[in-house]
Amino acid sequence: MSGLEKHHWMHGIDEYLTRINHVHAEQYRKLQKAIQYGEPWPIRDMMLELIKEGQHDNSEEYTNLVLSHYLTELEATPEQLLRFVNKYVDDGFLLDTYEWLEKHQDRADLNDHFSRGQIKSKLWLMEELRNVITGNELGTVVLYGGWYATIAHFFFKFFSPSRLYSIDIDPNTVDVADSFNRRQGEWNNWQFKAFAHDVNKLTYTDKKFIIPADSGKMGTTQLSITPTVVVNTSCEHMNDDWFYNLPDGQFVVLQTNNYFENEQHTNCVSSVDEALTKYKFSEVYFSGELDTQLYNRFMIIGKK
Repeated sequence: MSGLEKHHWMHGIDEYLTRINHVHAEQYRKLQKAIQYGEPWPIRDMMLELIKEGQHDNSEEYTNLVLSHYLTELEATPEQLLRFVNKYVDDGFLLDTYEWLEKHQDRADLNDHFSRGQIKSKLWLMEELRNVITGNELGTVVLYGGWYATIAHFFFKFFSPSRLYSIDIDPNTVDVADSFNRRQGEWNNWQFKAFAHDVNKLTYTDKKFIIPADSGKMGTTQLSITPTVVVNTSCEHMNDDWFYNLPDGQFVVLQTNNYFENEQHTNCVSSVDEALTKYKFSEVYFSGELDTQLYNRFMIIGKK
């Protein structure tokens, strides 16, 4: 093997393309079978395609990638793999991911953000949320513990939020999240914007909170936000204050898990029933669990 087993994100991309019925999903699977699994017929097909293209600047790199399962002395990088994927799969999400990866190589770990479990969990949220709400309008969506806010892509793909804000305690996430979501952010009058703040310390007055803003980008030193939907898919990373500080009646989507083995998880639960006991919703529209193979993820959609 050439170390390709460590690129777990390739399974996540397969999940993404398959679940959205992407026109190039089958082409991606052929590429994956050749590169990751070393299957001879897909390798043959990919080599024939490269031969038909003729010699060009990336010919050697692409040939090495197709044969990389057997060229064990070569180490394929995420940038090389994703560049090759984008050659055969026309998808804006993957193009943005590649540009984001090039810009933030030191922080953009594809395995963290695009593992099969991460992608399955994000798409599961979208599917169940579509079953709960009527239409595509979501109003103002606020991500609690949003990290690099890669999930924002799915909200904009499946819904029509008027604004989407991501809040994370780590200030180093802001530029990375803004970069990944620049199409809806910097390029679109900041329909998306990331902020650094502790969501456990947000205080609401009349169903709104005020957060410090970047005056150079937003034109103001603080922003008043009235969430239509609060989304927290990082509950296992924080205590429960964020939930109980929400105004009564707030629409909430939360996910947590039973991945106790992860040392960064300080607030896991063992079951969806335990989550329902921990987070006391006044109305529950959906509750369920998803087996991601590595752990079970639990989700609740309802009103606080």
